[in-house]
Amino acid sequence: MVAAKEPNRERRMQGDALACFDRWAEEYDRSFLSRHIRAVQKEVVRTMRPAEDAIVLDVGCGTGEGIRYLARRVKRGFLAGLDLSPQMIEVARRKLPDQSRMDLKVGDAEQLPWPDSFFDQAMSTFTLHHCPHPDRALGEIQRVLKPGGCLFLVDLVFPKPLRRPLNWLLRLAEDAELEVQALDSMSRLFLQAPFHLISPRRLVPLIFLLVGQKQSPAAKERGTGIA
Repeated sequence: MVAAKEPNRERRMQGDALACFDRWAEEYDRSFLSRHIRAVQKEVVRTMRPAEDAIVLDVGCGTGEGIRYLARRVKRGFLAGLDLSPQMIEVARRKLPDQSRMDLKVGDAEQLPWPDSFFDQAMSTFTLHHCPHPDRALGEIQRVLKPGGCLFLVDLVFPKPLRRPLNWLLRLAEDAELEVQALDSMSRLFLQAPFHLISPRRLVPLIFLLVGQKQSPAAKERGTGIA
């Protein structure tokens, strides 16, 4: 019975997220929520400090605000964005300048359409809790990063004792199937990907920035990553 239910849950999560963000796309940038997310994205890009010639991916890029902030720093590099919602990507394509240095795709975070070891850095904001299999999404991001490259991920993180009721309330609020992790389960997902996980940083209550580095073969042998 459990095995039979899992594909249905996966379809519900993806379908709910797609419908939700397609519906929000045209008004999203003017919403109260979007203003707060933009502030978080600015902080993530400041923390990333990408080089001018970096190759950077935004997973769950939405209307492209994170890519817009990246473009101010990445003057000679290449920026890519992926989102499940075609309408979100359409809005991003309309407003982002100089798309000769960009690749905006509709797609699934659990099946990234880029080759192994392609990106210097990746970012993702408030996307992982919409993924039916967050372990697969993190594994895919790890795959497309170059050795030594880092993922900068921001998401809701619920206290373990309150995770179930808070997830229930959030599902009601968003009218969507989703699953927010506790900090210990989120950390395990990073380590399974596998990433070398830097100490999580609380941005505001219930919102954390986690940074994971894809280790080089030499670092794996030494058992070290970045401090």
